[in-house]
Amino acid sequence: MKIKLNTPVLINAALFQILWFACVLGSSHALLWPAALMMAVMILWQLHPGRRHPNDIKILITAIILGLIIDTAWVTFGFMDFNDPRPFQWMSPAWIIIMWAGFALTIKHSMNWLSLHPMLPPLMGLIGGPLAYFAGRRLGAVEYLTDPVLISCMLAMAWAIALSILVMVGQVKPTDKVIV
Repeated sequence: MKIKLNTPVLINAALFQILWFACVLGSSHALLWPAALMMAVMILWQLHPGRRHPNDIKILITAIILGLIIDTAWVTFGFMDFNDPRPFQWMSPAWIIIMWAGFALTIKHSMNWLSLHPMLPPLMGLIGGPLAYFAGRRLGAVEYLTDPVLISCMLAMAWAIALSILVMVGQVKPTDKVIV
């Protein structure tokens, strides 16, 4: 596979970075609308028929499910809390699910290079997952309720698995049957 660095790929990467900051900074100020607005922009851009990958929707649904499971688990088991008002305090907030959805739309686009080698997704998950949460913590969107080293190790494992799953879902041919 050849990596193409073209305008749509760069726009995809830029949109996700803007979405990430809209989610995190919006959350730290108890605002959901910046995340929702940026997600709408990213969806309109990335799911346009000329740019959409056949597996984008499958990856998107998988990411939302993973996000709900993983981030709700952190809250439910008392490892972290997200600093924003929400109707169900035991559940992951909407902004982080939006972030998972936005990240899903990078898998076959600006993050497609993860498909080059089977060790890239778990390696990037091990590193990138904890770093993203650490940055969110520094910006006031999340609070660790126990040892930061323990949480970072758990995040690393969860993201290594989650990113591997997302890349794998992206590699399944649209005509293949997937047993989940």
